[in-house]
Amino acid sequence: MVEVVRAVLVVEIGSVTTRVSLIDLVDGESRLIAQAETLTSRELPYQNIFFAVQEATAQLADLTSRQLLRDGRLLIPQTSAGDGIDAVVVMASALEPLRVVVTAVASDVSARSALHAVRGVPSVTLAVLTLDDTLGRPPVTDDQSWIERQLETLLPLLPDVIVVTGGVEGGAVEAMSRLAHLVNLKLLFSETIREPLPTVIYAGNTAAQAQVQMALRERNTDVLTVANVRPALDREALSPLRQALLARYARQLADLPGLSQFDRDHLTLCTVVEAQYAMTRFLAERRQQPVLFVDVGATVTTLMAAAPGEIHAAIHGVRGTAYGVANLLNEVGPAAMSRWLPFAIDESELVERLLNRVLRPQTMPATREECYLDLALIREALALGMVGLRDEAPDLEYSWLFASGGPFIHAPHPGMALLALLDGLQPGNDLPGLLLHVHLDTLSLLAVCGALAAISADAALSVCDHDLLANTPLATCIVLQGGSRFGESVADVELITVGGGSETVQVRYGEIVRLPLSPGRYAQVKVKPIAGVRVGRDALGEPVESDPAAVPGSLLGLIIDARGRPLVLPDNGTERRRLLWSWLRALGAERSDSPYPETEVALPPAPAVPEATPPPAAAKPRGGWFGRKKPAGPETEPTPPAAAKPRGGWFGRKKASGPTVEESPPSVPKS
Repeated sequence: MVEVVRAVLVVEIGSVTTRVSLIDLVDGESRLIAQAETLTSRELPYQNIFFAVQEATAQLADLTSRQLLRDGRLLIPQTSAGDGIDAVVVMASALEPLRVVVTAVASDVSARSALHAVRGVPSVTLAVLTLDDTLGRPPVTDDQSWIERQLETLLPLLPDVIVVTGGVEGGAVEAMSRLAHLVNLKLLFSETIREPLPTVIYAGNTAAQAQVQMALRERNTDVLTVANVRPALDREALSPLRQALLARYARQLADLPGLSQFDRDHLTLCTVVEAQYAMTRFLAERRQQPVLFVDVGATVTTLMAAAPGEIHAAIHGVRGTAYGVANLLNEVGPAAMSRWLPFAIDESELVERLLNRVLRPQTMPATREECYLDLALIREALALGMVGLRDEAPDLEYSWLFASGGPFIHAPHPGMALLALLDGLQPGNDLPGLLLHVHLDTLSLLAVCGALAAISADAALSVCDHDLLANTPLATCIVLQGGSRFGESVADVELITVGGGSETVQVRYGEIVRLPLSPGRYAQVKVKPIAGVRVGRDALGEPVESDPAAVPGSLLGLIIDARGRPLVLPDNGTERRRLLWSWLRALGAERSDSPYPETEVALPPAPAVPEATPPPAAAKPRGGWFGRKKPAGPETEPTPPAAAKPRGGWFGRKKASGPTVEESPPSVPKS
């Protein structure tokens, strides 16, 4: 480990964007000097990550007037004139998610715990095979055994990892032999057709480790053993299995194309998820408060909840706003996406726009509608992530929220990002206290600090304090729970600014209220809810107030969310879009009326009322051409008028006459 670090280049290689941050000493402390980003060059036509690093580093050189490249390579070490760098840290999220198969004894015990551990790594679960999977299924036919049916599922799959688990400590071991036999058949099949062999991780009853290893000894694959993921019925031990999966995921770093163009003597490699784990855990320990970190990227959606001494995670490897949008659309459907849009859109057009993101993942939102579509994707990705996170941690709570990811960073207004966070996460009972502090990590510095800690903890701490925490406060939120009638008053909120005045506002059910408080200012807040309304976990109707100066200034100030939990949107599309637009205006994201006209529904024409036909008037003699009367001809009986002939058009074509309606007496049904 490098003890004294001066200039460090931290490179983050994402699926779509490569971001390069220059860290150097300023007055003896490590600070962020500049940052640049460009499109990732991992895929075709370049297939070399160093090309994007070169381009972004050249931008940094122009911004800082430093020479950072020489002959197309990074200038290492730093010169006495301040040019060059001392070390390079490369972290990547542009890696293939782990394809995992879980084999377990019981679906609601060992398999569930194994899935909790698997969700802590960017991964996709291909299948879950358990010994009790016949529950709730049609009975097995006489000519097909359990293992034959499981092999039908397992053999076509190409997993990177097979997790074998089951049995509490001190329990029976016979069931593990059946699972090991199933895995052995899969490995034998893969060897026969020359498929890559998956890594096998055993995380079950330690008494059966020897039997499992014996059953798989003839296969030429890695077999790892870790502590039992479910040592007792009422206890989980996820960390050993999760660390083994993270190590298997990090093995892909060595295969990044173009890695040989870095100076290996001054290079440190890590994954983005490892850096995020380190910083989320650090923030919770340092503040002694629960922290939630969310990151919605082009491919991966990450949620991590840390409290002093524990951490939980829900990470999906193919659920994002570009490469992962097809999977997200398949999970929730287009109707769930369109309900968050403040404009009407046809379902087929929505699906077409979403699938175009898969074809063109590097295209940035260019219109207001594309930005709103990004935020709709964020809401659904966060909602699905919270389901997985709460499954692992039913008593989840957090007082600090850190958000990162391209759609948040590139949102035209911070109010749009905050609204997407509140809609997707829907904080309520998760909040142990009155206030929720929200930070928007617009420069992805949380991951930068986590990667930087691998070579210098002091440098990571300095950047965290001065550049991450000091510059990213987005808002302080209060969530009111309760109320039933839209528009009824639910609470009175008073904001008392330190060294200034106070402001009192009446909050109504179904609305969001914003009280501005600029950065650098501090305030106290007092909330008086009505009976039947509560704040966080406090009693119904109980007044709550914060400590003096507990509310820090931020981009948006203090936000009071009184929309109820769970958040229910109107079924009527016009009302729903009008409500969404009102929330955007309340947060300052929009300042005028909605520019999207609502489609008017055409009413059916009213039935025509028949009028009485006047009697025909007596015919008057016609005048001649020059005013003289024509002589009357012989009197004849009047003949009925002939049917009107169609008139000729301008070019000799016949014009269609209008429809005629004949009055007919109502038909009388025959007896």
